[in-house]
Parts: sequence; structure tokens; C-alpha cells
Amino acid sequence: MSFIRYLKDNFRFILLYVLLGAFVSAFTYLDEKNRMLSSNIGYMIFVMFFILLIFLCVDYSIKNKHIKKLIANGEIKDKTPILPEPLEYKDEVYISIIEDLYKDYNERIVSLEKEFEDNNEFMTAWIHEIKTPIATAKLLLESGEIDSQLFMEEIEKIDDYVEKVLYYSRSDNFSKDYIISEVNISKLIKECIKSHSKIFIKKHIKLKLEIDERFNVETDKKWFLFILNQIISNALKYTNDMGNIIIKAFEDDNEKVVIIEDNGIGIKKEDLDRIFSKSFTGYNGRKENSKATGMGLYLSNKLAEKLGHNITIESKYNEGTKLYIHFPKWCDYYDVTKM
Repeated sequence: MSFIRYLKDNFRFILLYVLLGAFVSAFTYLDEKNRMLSSNIGYMIFVMFFILLIFLCVDYSIKNKHIKKLIANGEIKDKTPILPEPLEYKDEVYISIIEDLYKDYNERIVSLEKEFEDNNEFMTAWIHEIKTPIATAKLLLESGEIDSQLFMEEIEKIDDYVEKVLYYSRSDNFSKDYIISEVNISKLIKECIKSHSKIFIKKHIKLKLEIDERFNVETDKKWFLFILNQIISNALKYTNDMGNIIIKAFEDDNEKVVIIEDNGIGIKKEDLDRIFSKSFTGYNGRKENSKATGMGLYLSNKLAEKLGHNITIESKYNEGTKLYIHFPKWCDYYDVTKM
């Protein structure tokens, strides 16, 4: 920092000092009762401005060193803020603000890195997962003897994987694409079951619907259908042949609840707390499907929360699982953009 720049920055202080000096000098000179000689007044003014000059030089030296330290820190590749000791209270405030901003910046960077890592893991797992039905379909075509039912099953798997990654990519911009309305749960579940009918038939799984035909909830039909598809797909995947799936609903003063229950392999107790975590496959995912992405329940829970719903799970390993979808009656469904 040049001395001229320093003088400009301290112009108001210097002007005040000069005005005060001029006032004292004029008052002393014009006071008739004052016996001070003009030469003494001149000497007093000289001393005042000499002291001002000394003060400005010392202050400039201190502040110039301080600024050079700041510039030197800015040239270091490691951008961790190592700031010099504050000279004034305002410097303490600035340093506190910078440290808070740096902390927020670091937290955001860590969050973005984690998100990037999770996305990378998901896409890697998704690519491996989708390669299986593509390879199977390719083999069926190359064999010349196409089993149409098996071929369609593989195509449906590909369609499911593509739909999953599509909803995953759109989940962060959810607020731009939703319509809350009265949705008949019975009709929506039947639509969902229809899309999984081949698996029900293939595995001889018995379905029992215990839902009133007039049971309605407030939700977005498209997004909630995706949630149902993921939940029922999971129930089918981990329910053994000849198993049972029961879907029922009830209502009380506070909420409406849809329950999807199966007598499949269940979930280990140590996995329950993390079942909705991103990319978490758990013991079952590793055992039954080593290439599982672990995104189905994560997406379902994330979208349910954005819709103002809530998903909870009860499960006992080797006995079965109950999944509850809660629809609070007090929820502001149009407050999605705040989530």
C-alpha cells in the first residue's frame, strides 16, 4: 500500500485534526485576554502537525506490514485462511466473517464431493446392473430361439433400471414437477400390481388387498406410483416363491396409513437404521444381488418426504417386513420447495 493511498484512506481523520488545530490556533490568537505571542502560537501549530506526521508514519508502517502479510497469505497455494492478528475491532469482525464463510465453503465442498462420490458409485452399480438384462436379451437374440416371455422380462428389467435413474436425476428438482391431488390408493395399487403381475405369477406369490375402494390420499400420482413400484418391487425381490404380500390401509384422527407387508426374508436388525441411506444395500442386497444399487428405498423415502409423507419399516429377519407409508392430515403439501 502506497503512502498516498494511506493518506486517502485516512483523509477524514487528517481533516478533523487540521480543523481542530485551526480552531485552537484561531481561538488562541483572537482571544484578547490571551498573552501568548504569535511566535509561540506558530510553534504550537508546528508541534501539533509534527506529532501528526510522526503518528501517520508509524501507523502507516504498521498497517502496511499487516497488508503485506495478507497479500503473502493470498499467494500461498494452501488457501486455509491464516490471517495476521487483527489490529482493530473491525478487523476481528472481518476475520470472524471470513472464517465463517470458509467453514461454510468447506462444508459445501465436502457435501459436493460426497454427492459426487455417491453419484459415481450409483452410476457404476447401475451400469453393471443394467448390463445383465442387456446381455441376457442379446444371448436370446443370438440363439435364434427366442423365449418371448423371458425376453420381455429382461426388457422390463431394463425399463425399470432406466426409470430408476431418470427419477434419481430428477429428484433434486422435484418442486418443478408435481401436482397434489386426491388419489385413489386402491386404483393406484392395482395399476402398480399390474405392472408386476408377471413376477407375481412366476414366483406364485399370493396378493391380498385389504383396502377400501374409496380410500383416497393427497399426493402426486406420478411420483407416488414410482414410490409404490419401488416398494413392491423390493417386496417381490425378497419374498420367496409361494410367499404372501398383504396391502392394507387405515385412517385415524392424525393420519392415513398404507401398509405393505410380506413374509419374505426380512431385514437384519443392524440394517434397519440405515435402510433408507443412499447406496446402502445391506446384508440382503449383498447376499441376493451383489450388484444392487441400494437406491430404490432411498429414492422412495426421499420423494415421500418431499411429498409430505413418511415411510417407516418394521422387520424381523427370516420372518418378513412391514412397510408403513404415513400421510399426515396436517401436512402442507404445497410447501415442498422448502425441503
